[in-house]
Amino acid sequence: MKKLQITLGTLLLLIFAGAACNVIAQEKVQPAHESFVYNAEDQVTVEGTVQEVRDYKCPVTGTVGSHITVKTLAGALEVHLAPAAFLKDNEMVFHAGDQVKLVGAKIQFEGKPALLAKTATVGHTTFTFRDAKGNPIW
Repeated sequence: MKKLQITLGTLLLLIFAGAACNVIAQEKVQPAHESFVYNAEDQVTVEGTVQEVRDYKCPVTGTVGSHITVKTLAGALEVHLAPAAFLKDNEMVFHAGDQVKLVGAKIQFEGKPALLAKTATVGHTTFTFRDAKGNPIW
C-alpha cells in the first residue's frame, strides 16, 4: 500500500511539473512577427526635412535597417529605407537637415504612420530602394 501511495504521489508530481513547464513555455512565446508588405495602392510622395538618421534592428527588413525621421507639413514620419549594409555598400548617406523627397508606401509602425521608402531624392541625387513593383532591390 505504501509503495502504491509513493508511486501515485510521484506520478502526480510529474504531471504537475509537466503542466507548469508547459505554462512557462507558453509565456515565453514571442508575439507573431508583423508582416510589412509594400502595397502600391498606399504609395505616396512626401517632402520634408530629415530630422534624424538611425540604424537599428528592424522588423520590416529583419536586419539592422537604416531609418530617417522626416519632418513634413503633416508631422514627423518614420521612414524605413533599407538594410544599413545596403546603404553603406551603395554609399547612400543622409544627414539631419537634408531636404528630401520620398516616394513610398504608407504603413503603421508601432501605432504611428510610417513609410516604406521606394526612392529618396536629396538635391539632384535619387536613391532607389525598391523596383517599380515595390520589391526590395537589396
